[in-house]
Amino acid sequence: MRLYLLPISTRRTLLYCQKLQPPSASAASSITAGSSSTTTTKQKQSWGDYIQTKAALTWASWEKKESGWQKSVVGYGNHLLRKLPYEEWALKSVPPLTKARQRQLEALVQEQAQEQGGFKMESEEAEKGGKRGKVDIGKVEVVYPAGLITEERVPRILHKLATEREGHHKKWFWYCLVGMPVTLPIGILPLVPNLPFFYLCYRAWSHHRALSGGKHLVYLLQQPSRLLSFYPSPILDEVYSTQRFPLPFTPEPTTGPEAETFKHPDPVKVVKAINATEKTGGVNLGHALEEGEVENGEVMLLSQENAKKMVKLLDVPELEVELERAIWQVETAVEKKNKEIGAGVRVNAPTVDDTKKEKAQ
Repeated sequence: MRLYLLPISTRRTLLYCQKLQPPSASAASSITAGSSSTTTTKQKQSWGDYIQTKAALTWASWEKKESGWQKSVVGYGNHLLRKLPYEEWALKSVPPLTKARQRQLEALVQEQAQEQGGFKMESEEAEKGGKRGKVDIGKVEVVYPAGLITEERVPRILHKLATEREGHHKKWFWYCLVGMPVTLPIGILPLVPNLPFFYLCYRAWSHHRALSGGKHLVYLLQQPSRLLSFYPSPILDEVYSTQRFPLPFTPEPTTGPEAETFKHPDPVKVVKAINATEKTGGVNLGHALEEGEVENGEVMLLSQENAKKMVKLLDVPELEVELERAIWQVETAVEKKNKEIGAGVRVNAPTVDDTKKEKAQ
């Protein structure tokens, strides 16, 4: 699998896990020839994946309805799903750490240790994995923009993202389980299915899946040098460096002091863009913005327009909906923070139409 670290603002980062299918024997020749290691090899689905796929197909069929209660449920449901924290969706993108996966990873660690001088097996699980011969998996790739994140910070950011909401997911997982029996009497109604029960079932699964994804990341971070490979991405650096300003900004961060922060690569650019209200149509704080306010506050680093560009360049189409949701949620948080502190900051990135008009001129 491949992990992407994508800063949304100077205080918030989106984690996304791209699942890479292991290469089949028939694809070995193409891999050695230098083609991509991802394949469309069909693998046997687990029960959890089967249920998830079945639910997705049912939901998609309801979306196609022109009217009726199914169409109404989908409308309200999509509205609720969009409001689920993007951090939860991020952890859910990481597959659970199964016993088979753990044996493979431990065998990989043992294999690398033997190549570096060798020492005894650390566990029976590693020994079982080692007896299968050379493991057919490699390190987990971590892709990040070097212009915003240094390699030394990557493990710390991953650990923060994996553990910061652990208590929240545990608490609400049990709350959902307790609430499920309470909603059972609603199933007596013959007209519609027991929607509250199914919603709590989904939320319980969602919290459990997020916990499982976080545990997988924590396991990988126990030996990052052996299980993770860090890849600074020129594509990501290009996208972030070409981001146009102004973008939504707040002089006070929307996160706690424990959040990982990024220094904006060019705070002077932000200051000039936000202060130049007569050119951008933005509204400043009522005074000339200073660089210190940019560094101590929170500045959006990615617009919806540039997010689409990123998805296209990376060729990861399933990433688009995750970026769209994360950017919308952070922008909403920034706007809410400005209302709380009474700031008049309300600046937006140039739209696609604005860009077309500029090009036409």
